[in-house]
Amino acid sequence: MFTHKILGAFLLASLLELTLAQETGKKGEINMDNGPLAYQPSIAGNIIFGILYFVLGVAFSYHIHVHRSRWAICLPAGAIASAVGFFMRPIIDADDLQLGPFIASNILVIASPSAFLAFNYMLYGRFITAIDPKFGNVATNASTTILAEDGTKQPKGSLRESSKFSFIPPLIVGRIFIISDISTFMVQVVAGSMQGQAGDDNPELANIGDKLFLAAVSVQGLSYCLFTLLLTVALMRLVVDRRSNKSHALEGGMLGLGKQTTFIAVGFYISSLFIILRSVYRVVEYTQGHQGYLISHEVYLFILDAAPLVLAIGIWSFIWPTILLDRIASETRALDSSQPNTSSVHHNNNSRSDWVPLV
Repeated sequence: MFTHKILGAFLLASLLELTLAQETGKKGEINMDNGPLAYQPSIAGNIIFGILYFVLGVAFSYHIHVHRSRWAICLPAGAIASAVGFFMRPIIDADDLQLGPFIASNILVIASPSAFLAFNYMLYGRFITAIDPKFGNVATNASTTILAEDGTKQPKGSLRESSKFSFIPPLIVGRIFIISDISTFMVQVVAGSMQGQAGDDNPELANIGDKLFLAAVSVQGLSYCLFTLLLTVALMRLVVDRRSNKSHALEGGMLGLGKQTTFIAVGFYISSLFIILRSVYRVVEYTQGHQGYLISHEVYLFILDAAPLVLAIGIWSFIWPTILLDRIASETRALDSSQPNTSSVHHNNNSRSDWVPLV
């Protein structure tokens, strides 16, 4: 399952990160005057955000267990990793800096949010299959069916199967953007280790690390902006489809989308807004360089990185997508009078978002 490969890639990068931290930690100590950290980390601020991420990680784990949303495991994994990163920061002494703990905490805080982006990427494909009543219903042979948990055969759709709402086949959207996400994640791991090893004796290494980080977060931010555009186009096409066929319009919500679809669309945009805000902050931060104003003041890490990301993923703890996707799929298929046999495919109690083999 591609989801397991994603988690494996993040775990592999984390092991690489910890190995680099351990090796560089053997090279000695540096202080605030010649090291990569220009301030003493706040105990209260870091503990507060560590607790927030940990609580969200527990909440997401609960949702995944209750609703069997195993595809979403990257969300609690990223939240817990961020929590560990913030919990580690208060033990760092900027005047007597141990490189190992600094590098590990720095990369966990900066790079772990890649998992949050991966979650939204995977959610997009499941959203498209929920709003498109015809998607996945063309399968007629064993090679294009899978077994649901109740033993019944279910259509799965090929990777190239298109949807009228998405100009990229929904089953490969997650794969495309997650490959980009993992690539930038790995670059950030390498850049973080380079920054940690740099001091006054080797400023060029810090500059290279900064440039690598800038390139990685820039590509990551641009990739997510393109994804947001893809989402917007899908929603616009859905609105046009509902307006052209008034029998498909739903009460409640906005623009005839229905309450459930509106909820998940709003969730997407709230999450995306704060992810893009955080990406802009990171781009500006590393544009300023290793000795820049933003990177030298911890308060900006809290208000322009940690807080926006808490809000970006926190929205999903209130409206768990799997619940909404099930309701959306039921509504849209009930409206599709041109496919009378469609509803019989989905009468079991399993979530369509779980059995559709998306990333």
